[in-house]
Amino acid sequence: MLLLNRIPRPVLSFACQGMVSGISFIASFLLLHYADKSEYTTFVLFLNGYALLASLQNALWLQPLITLSGKMQPQAKRTAIKFGISLSLGIALLGGVMFTGYRQLSQGDSWLSLSTLLFFASFLFLLVRDSNRSAWLMLGKLPGLFVHDMGYLLLFGVLVAMAWYAQWLSMNLVIVALAFPGLMSLFARPRPDPERKEGSIQQLDRQFAAQIWSCARWALPGVLVTWLFSNGYWFYLDSVQGKAQVATLAATRLFFTPVGLMVQGWAGYYRPVFSRLEHMGEHQAKLALVRRQSLICAALVLLFVVGLLLLVLVPSVLPAYLPPAVYIPLVLAWGGYFLVQWLRNILSTALLADAKGYKRVFQSGLVGAAIFYLLFIPVGWVSHQLVICPLILCFSELIMLILLWKQVFGGGKHG
Repeated sequence: MLLLNRIPRPVLSFACQGMVSGISFIASFLLLHYADKSEYTTFVLFLNGYALLASLQNALWLQPLITLSGKMQPQAKRTAIKFGISLSLGIALLGGVMFTGYRQLSQGDSWLSLSTLLFFASFLFLLVRDSNRSAWLMLGKLPGLFVHDMGYLLLFGVLVAMAWYAQWLSMNLVIVALAFPGLMSLFARPRPDPERKEGSIQQLDRQFAAQIWSCARWALPGVLVTWLFSNGYWFYLDSVQGKAQVATLAATRLFFTPVGLMVQGWAGYYRPVFSRLEHMGEHQAKLALVRRQSLICAALVLLFVVGLLLLVLVPSVLPAYLPPAVYIPLVLAWGGYFLVQWLRNILSTALLADAKGYKRVFQSGLVGAAIFYLLFIPVGWVSHQLVICPLILCFSELIMLILLWKQVFGGGKHG
C-alpha cells in the first residue's frame, strides 16, 4: 500500500478504471470470437441494460453525493455508503423485471427462468460494486480502490480461464464471471477518516435529503436522456435491422473500449477535484483545468484512432465480417464521436461541481437526444449503412458540446 501511495492519483484512477472496463472488453472480445451473433447481441443488450441501471444509481445517489461530499462529516459519509448498498438492491430488482420483460416481448422467453435470476443477480452485484467504487473515489482513497479492482480482475480471470479450459464458455458463464466477483464489495467497504470533521453535514436528515434532491431532480432525467442517447439505439437497431447489424456495429465500437475507460477514469478522478475547486471559489482555476484537460484528452483520442487505423495492416486481428471497406469508415466515425463525447464530458463535469449546473446538463442532453432520434429513426429505418449511426451521434454530441461550452465560458448562469 505504501508503494501505491507514491503513484500520482490520476494515474491510479486511470489504472482502476482500466481494470474494470478492461474486464468488459475481454468479456465482449471472448463472446465476439466464441459465441454466435445472437448470443453476442444479447450480451451487448445486457451491458446496455446495466448501463441504464448504473445511470439511475448515479443520478439518484452517487453524483449528488460526490457534489455534497465536501460538506459532509465522516459519520454522514459512513451512513451514505451503507445506504448506497440498499439502493443497489432496489435498482437491480427494477432492472431484472425490465430486462426480462423486454426478452419476453421480443423473444417469447418466460418470466421465471434461469436467465431471469442470472440477470437480476448480475445487475445487483455490478451495482454494489459501482456503489463501493464511487465511495472509494469520494473519499480519495485511490490505493484502496486499486487493491479492490485488482482483486476483481483476478477473480474474473480465474472464472473465465476455468470456463475456457472446460470448454464451457458461453454468454451466461461470461456474465457470471463479469458480475459475481462484485460480491467481494460487500466485504471490502471503504471507511472515511474519523479525524476529518470540517464538513457541516453531520447526518442524513431531511435537510440533507433536500440537498440530494436538488441535484437528483435534474440528474435523474439527465442520465435517462443520456442513456437513451448513448445506449438506447442498440435496442432500436436490434428491432429494425437485426442482430447481424448490431453485432457488426458493436464490434467496431468494441475497439474503442480503452477510450471509454479513459473517459470514465478521467471523470472518476476529476469530479471530486472540480467539486473542491467549486467549494473553494476557484472559478478561474476550474476554467484553466477545463482548457488544459480538453487539449490533452483530444490528443489521446486522435492518437488512438491512428493506432486503430493501422490495424488494417494486421488483418488477422479483425473479425472476418469487418473488411477494411467497412472497418475504416466506422473507426473514423466512432473516433469523431468519442472525441466530442470526451470534450462534452469535461464541460459537464465542470458544471456538475455546482448543484445548479445539473439543470443545464440535463437541458443540453435533452436537445442532443432529440436531434439524434429525429434524424436516426427515419434514416435507420430506410438505410442499413451502419456508419450513419455514429455520424449522427457525433453531430448530436457536437450540438451538446456547443451548448455546454457557452454555459462554462460564456458567463451563463446555472440557475
